[in-house]
Amino acid sequence: MNIDFEHPSLLKLLAIIPIFWGLSALALGRLPLWRLIASNFLRGLVLALLLLCLAGLSRIEKLPGESVVIFCADVSDSISLENKAWVMNSIMNIENGLGKKVKRGLVVFGKDAQVMAPVEERLKPETLRWEVDTSRSNAASGLLACLSIFPKDSKKRILLFTDGNENLGNGLQAASILEKQGIEVHALELPPPPEVKEVYVKKLMVPEEIAQGEAFEARVTVENKGSLPSKGRLSLYEGMRLLKEWETSFPPGLNTFDFLYDNPQRGFLEFRAVLETESDTDPNNNLHEAFVNVRGKPRILYLQGEVSPHNRPFLVEALEGKDVEVEIRGPRDMPRTLQELLGYECIILSNVPATALGQGQMEALKNYVGDFGGGLVMLGGEHSFAQGGYADTAVEEILPVRVTTGSTFIEEKPRKVAVILLVDKSGSMTGSKLFATKKAAIELMAQLKSDDLMGLIAFDVVPYDIIELMPVRDLQSSIVNKLTRLNAGGGTDIFPAMKEAYKKLVNSGSQVSHVILMSDGNTRSVYYSYESLMEMFKQANISVSTIAIGGWLVNTRLMKDIAMRTRGEFYILKDVKDLPKLVVTDTDKALTKADFHEEQFVPKLDPSSEILKGISQEQIPPLRGYSLTKPKPTAEVPLVADVRGVDDPILADWRYGLGKVVAYTSDAEARWSNQWVNWAMYNKFWSQTIHWAMRDRPRGEYALQIEEREGKPHLVIESSVGDFDRLQLRLLSSGLEGHEVNLRQVAPRRYIASLETYQPGYYTLDVSTFKGDKLMDHATKGLTVPPQARPLPFESLSQGNNREFMEAVTRITRGKINPGMEELGQDTGEIEKKDDLSRFLIPLAMGLFLIDIAIRRIGIA
Repeated sequence: MNIDFEHPSLLKLLAIIPIFWGLSALALGRLPLWRLIASNFLRGLVLALLLLCLAGLSRIEKLPGESVVIFCADVSDSISLENKAWVMNSIMNIENGLGKKVKRGLVVFGKDAQVMAPVEERLKPETLRWEVDTSRSNAASGLLACLSIFPKDSKKRILLFTDGNENLGNGLQAASILEKQGIEVHALELPPPPEVKEVYVKKLMVPEEIAQGEAFEARVTVENKGSLPSKGRLSLYEGMRLLKEWETSFPPGLNTFDFLYDNPQRGFLEFRAVLETESDTDPNNNLHEAFVNVRGKPRILYLQGEVSPHNRPFLVEALEGKDVEVEIRGPRDMPRTLQELLGYECIILSNVPATALGQGQMEALKNYVGDFGGGLVMLGGEHSFAQGGYADTAVEEILPVRVTTGSTFIEEKPRKVAVILLVDKSGSMTGSKLFATKKAAIELMAQLKSDDLMGLIAFDVVPYDIIELMPVRDLQSSIVNKLTRLNAGGGTDIFPAMKEAYKKLVNSGSQVSHVILMSDGNTRSVYYSYESLMEMFKQANISVSTIAIGGWLVNTRLMKDIAMRTRGEFYILKDVKDLPKLVVTDTDKALTKADFHEEQFVPKLDPSSEILKGISQEQIPPLRGYSLTKPKPTAEVPLVADVRGVDDPILADWRYGLGKVVAYTSDAEARWSNQWVNWAMYNKFWSQTIHWAMRDRPRGEYALQIEEREGKPHLVIESSVGDFDRLQLRLLSSGLEGHEVNLRQVAPRRYIASLETYQPGYYTLDVSTFKGDKLMDHATKGLTVPPQARPLPFESLSQGNNREFMEAVTRITRGKINPGMEELGQDTGEIEKKDDLSRFLIPLAMGLFLIDIAIRRIGIA
């Protein structure tokens, strides 16, 4: 029999017994000597017994018992199929070599454990099939599963088959639990893994940002993890274009391939390196992408309402040769996304109607100015501002002027109005059509004011003046008599009648001129002869509305084109009774659509304007017309026209959000600005105007860096200035709205943000700094989010054996690595049985303590 202590270090406390005796002798000095000695002895004995209990005094007996070996096999994905087969063969071989009285069991484990065979005399081959999750390796679950199936009174041994690369649970803690139960753990090393044959693209390196035309080198790094060269092909692409292909043999280790990329043009470049090899186990790592942003001169987008392939806009010519690059497009080619707009520092809308822009494009333009600091310059013309349909749109919201329809301005100053009815009197106009035409003329006269001019020209193949162009007040008493001359008959030729109406209206001196043409459109003159005539009406600002009369015989193409080219309306008359009402409706539209004013004047200049710096009032040439608008309350208005008795804006500017907007209500071409295009200061005026509107240059520098943290990309941004208390980032890709990035400040002027949720590619980064609610600085930069590194799997065949783990487990449990059959094959074993003696020592201590009390009480008595 042997004794053992669970906590032997507590035996050191026995040294305090002599001290305890001395203190006790002082306390019990009145007792007779023999009683004093007896009490101290008993007290010391009680204390000694209690200390032995605390130290865990146990009696150990070695008894004969049965021997049990449990095989614990790792079947996770890091164990190759060859090694799994080796493990199962080894188990069967060892099992055959065990003694007849040795019982055995089998446990397998991956992410969790499964008992394949409880303790029995022989393992059965059908037990070697498991259903466990093999994506992880949890050795602790396997060891503890073995503990649960051991018989109580047996010699317990575990034979562990594993590579030791646990990635779940704690195998060493499980080993400590087994050691306390007297269980030995022996480990068998697996054969080394087969040689890895893997060749992959490790890196594709290109600069993140370069200047336009600056050559750079693209470098591809390929790694061969094997020990032998591997043949293959490496291809480098820019977009879908193949740049270079290398057919080569890749030696073991790192291999680099360089390609010089010449003369990159402004924009965003995407590079891809693609690898094809004969030695490859993972095709997912054979592709690598990288992105380059190529900077150029600041770009301005000039959207021209009517694009002519032969004539360049005067304003564009004024800007050429400066430090900007101007791109001319038609309105149908305007960028459709915010990210496309952000490639330009300023957008110029020159006589572009709102109908040419979609709702989404106008919202993007608003966002471009307000949230991203872009510039907008809107020029006047016959298709701009109110006459272009911009009232109550997103574009009007950002303009420094209010776009209001002409009806608001009609009563502010009397205008001279002239309207001519052009009536087809051919044979098809007999009967009710002719009667309705006469009634329409009378209704039109009643609609006009007494000072307005009205005329009626009837035509067949030649025009006839039925009513000369005259003031309405002179016509009221004679119109019925004059209309009696209107009779149907003859052929049809619209051209001479339109030319006659043009002559009369051009010489009338009216500010608003309008023609209403009623015909079936089947004219003798060929179509192309009308081209120049329609252009003459357009340049003279004479609108022509056409009413198609004649049912299915109508030449709708000509009638529609006349109306569209001259800013009139096109109608198809379905019921002749509706003709008078239709004439009245169209005239009302024509009068209220006069959203511009034509008259020669010299704008008044505000010398304090930043835009007009260096330009004086005496240098300003006259203009011939402008669109009618009203300034918004906080707008600056450096140029005004006062010809209508009020100050109408010619040039207005303001800040909208982070950007700047300019409204120039005249045009930049020859119709209204024929003297301006030849003005010596024309180039200076427009250069200063456009540069003022362009996106502000940032005051500070913002350094961007992509860092890999915990396997995920992070953006680190550092500012060179510190006069702000809040930094805001917005990241924009192809969507309309920018996404605000969550920032965490890690140091003064240094911030970090996770890019985990963003797809690889090129983004526009908008940086804004604030002090309180005040904007301090704003910058727009490009950012390339690299492809995220593909996370390594938990289980890898190339990891090899972790001998350190196996040594630790066997050392804790007093086992061995690669044990022989003598350690495993014993038929019987001695079982150590512990008997805790505290169950005897505590009652004994209590009895001695009672005797001590009795001795001291007798002494007192």
